Amino acid sequence: MQNNKRRLVRHELNASIDVWDAQSDEHLGRLANIHAQGLMLLSDAPLVEERLYSLRLTLPQSLVGAGELTLAVDCLWVKSSEDESRHWAGCHIIDISDQGLAVVELLISRLR
Repeated sequence: MQNNKRRLVRHELNASIDVWDAQSDEHLGRLANIHAQGLMLLSDAPLVEERLYSLRLTLPQSLVGAGELTLAVDCLWVKSSEDESRHWAGCHIIDISDQGLAVVELLISRLR
């Protein structure tokens, strides 16, 4: 079993938040959990480890005035489900605006 070396608790959200590649507009999957420094995605196709992604998260309109959150991440690891139909990806947030951090905190406080 892999040691859990996280310093911050990731928060599972009780809302479906789609995640898109901001460069290609490809749907990557759904947000599984998040904290101020990282997130985990669940997707149909695996992400690439050690690759940088610019992500666009589709936010619930009732949550914030903006409908999207854009941030950059480094994909640290990818793990397939037992039947390999779904893929988990753990990502470290490497670039996010101050407003984006405020949106992440709002997501955590209102949707968990």
